[in-house]
Amino acid sequence: MKKTNILLLLLLLIVFSYGYSQETFIVTAENGLILRNQPNVDGEKIGKLYFGAEVSIVENTKKTQTVLDNGKIIKGAWVKITFKNDPVFISNAKLGYVFNGYLQNKSNGLKTIVNKIVNHPDLQQYSIAHEKSPYYITGDFFNDKINDIAILLNDKDSTTKIVIINYSQQKRELHFLGKENDPFDITDYNWVGIFKKVESGEVLWSNYEDDFIVFKDVPESKKVKLSYDAIYIHASESCGGGFVYWKDGKFNWLQQE
Repeated sequence: MKKTNILLLLLLLIVFSYGYSQETFIVTAENGLILRNQPNVDGEKIGKLYFGAEVSIVENTKKTQTVLDNGKIIKGAWVKITFKNDPVFISNAKLGYVFNGYLQNKSNGLKTIVNKIVNHPDLQQYSIAHEKSPYYITGDFFNDKINDIAILLNDKDSTTKIVIINYSQQKRELHFLGKENDPFDITDYNWVGIFKKVESGEVLWSNYEDDFIVFKDVPESKKVKLSYDAIYIHASESCGGGFVYWKDGKFNWLQQE
């Protein structure tokens, strides 16, 4: 059996050893998925689930919907869900309705990511940090109008790394965060609880240098506005994290406490 096939088999065994059921799904809408109080587009918006958020379907309403998204036809139905990850904007609801054209079975999603990394020799010593939610994000991180992918990986010592795969080159280029040459002197990203794409055009800034600072007091010279996407990483329940963005041929950091 080829080495890559053995690695693929081992990674898939990890999926099933954790018992992911057919009812666990992840959100695949890159800009998030609207949660509504009724199973149709006229329902009130009660939340927004970010890319990679985990949900469970409790009811299929069988009310079908067809969506045209950037020239691609997406067919699906409205389903009632519960969610592991809280919606982005405030909602006291524990249930809601979403269009399932932007949901993917979690184990199938993991297989997709396995297939993206399995042929990279430099990645075969790692396993996907699938205990994180999300464990990968996509976006144009290198300002070339091509979607890239950033993945949380665990090494044999159970430390977490971030690999960003730049798809702009014919030979895919890997950028690691967490190895010995980490630009931010971080060797383990296991603390990352929030892992998401920052949309192009959003203003990035550091809210802590010598002390905390609010946005209105940040000098214009220290604000960063990109025409491409960035990455936001942060601990879930404590201070610590930052914006990570590519500029001048390297990754840069803006602290977020």
